[in-house]
Amino acid sequence: MIEGSMSKNCTCWVISLNPASENTQKLIADLAAQGLNAEIFPAVDGRAGMPSLEGDERFLDDLAMVRHGKHLTASELGCYLSHLRAAKQAYDEGYQHICLMEEDVVIEPLFGDVYRSVLDKELDMVRMMSLRIRKRVVLDKLVGEHRLVRPVRGGLGAQAYVLNRAGMKKLFTYGQKIYEPIDKVMDHFFLFDLQVFAVEPHVAHELVHETSVQKAADTNDETPRLWHRLAFHPVKLWFSLRRHFYRFCHRGDFSGATLPSKKVGRTERVH
Repeated sequence: MIEGSMSKNCTCWVISLNPASENTQKLIADLAAQGLNAEIFPAVDGRAGMPSLEGDERFLDDLAMVRHGKHLTASELGCYLSHLRAAKQAYDEGYQHICLMEEDVVIEPLFGDVYRSVLDKELDMVRMMSLRIRKRVVLDKLVGEHRLVRPVRGGLGAQAYVLNRAGMKKLFTYGQKIYEPIDKVMDHFFLFDLQVFAVEPHVAHELVHETSVQKAADTNDETPRLWHRLAFHPVKLWFSLRRHFYRFCHRGDFSGATLPSKKVGRTERVH
């Protein structure tokens, strides 16, 4: 819990495969120095094989093949399930807000203050960093130079973000149908009305290193069938129409969106 804010009923979890690693321990210490008592959330390990599904989790194999031409790799699924189950556990434990972070994240000096500043706003999801520069609507001043913005399209990445209780439920309920990486699920917010916001400039950045999440499909993995390939463009069109319809229905929320004029964060992959 955040000291002095027990009534917020919020927590911060660092998703980690190696809790003893140098950066994981440094991240926990840095969060504590900013008034956040973070804990380790054990990541689902996909390095040794495909993790098992639980409860209502299920694969949408055909949609995965149509949309991406492959299924998730074991490590991608481990990452996916780590975020999904963390959101569900936080919801089941009654938290009103959860900040989820991956272990390869470094926080900026005002991370804690910005985090606290968004809690009272009761927003489904606030990305503390992202990987894509998108047109966005500037909504509010937070702390220092940091502002709350609402991107028109998905910002990519799940390195550090805050969910309120409604956001947790929306994410794990829709996310139980598995067909793409977890950050792409977040970017398809228009399919399940996840209201996604972001902090600009970012208050976290990722370390530069080779990712442990294998992206390429296994050599013996299934390849798309003819009907999967034929369905690609119609399904892509359906997703696009859903996105444009959502934006039309919420046109007041996205009116006046512009690209940022300054650098938005320190992560080298931001583009």
